[in-house]
Amino acid sequence: MKKFFTLLALVCAAMVIVPNANAQKKQKVKVDKVVKYAQKDPQRRAWGEGAHFNESTARNIAEMQARAALSARVESAVYQMMEEAVIDKTQYVSNGSTAAALDESTTDRKTTTSAITSQVLRNTPVVKTSIYYQDNKQYKVYVCIEYQGSVDELYNHFTRALESQRTSTGEPKYEIRQEEARKVFTATLQK
Repeated sequence: MKKFFTLLALVCAAMVIVPNANAQKKQKVKVDKVVKYAQKDPQRRAWGEGAHFNESTARNIAEMQARAALSARVESAVYQMMEEAVIDKTQYVSNGSTAAALDESTTDRKTTTSAITSQVLRNTPVVKTSIYYQDNKQYKVYVCIEYQGSVDELYNHFTRALESQRTSTGEPKYEIRQEEARKVFTATLQK
């Protein structure tokens, strides 16, 4: 038993002294062609990746990730545009309920932004796909989706939807400073 513990101690000491050879190698990570394609135009494209034993499930996972990424980026741009370039015409009461009115306005903007984003990006198609069959018997799929218009068309689509939302309620809720809004929207999409 004493020999076993001595041998165990020597093995542990050797492991500490001799570092793992694989840990010292620097290996360059390959970027898939779909990811490179999506990164060439990040304002209109997004990519996703999925892995599963079933190819169609892996493809669905990748597509959902891509849609979520593009939607989040566009929602952020629209919300930022609404924060900086839209003048809210809502009246606030200057008593204890003011904070509640401010919270309600912020929630309304987020809800409006989310609804308009899902409406605008609803039929965004998949434009590029890569499929790999891995050693672990799973499919790995990369998918790129792309908004089919220009960034200006995307911006115009959102401003028309905001105007439509404003007129459907019958109240002049928003006044958009167009040039500033366009700059904020495109700048936020580039991030």
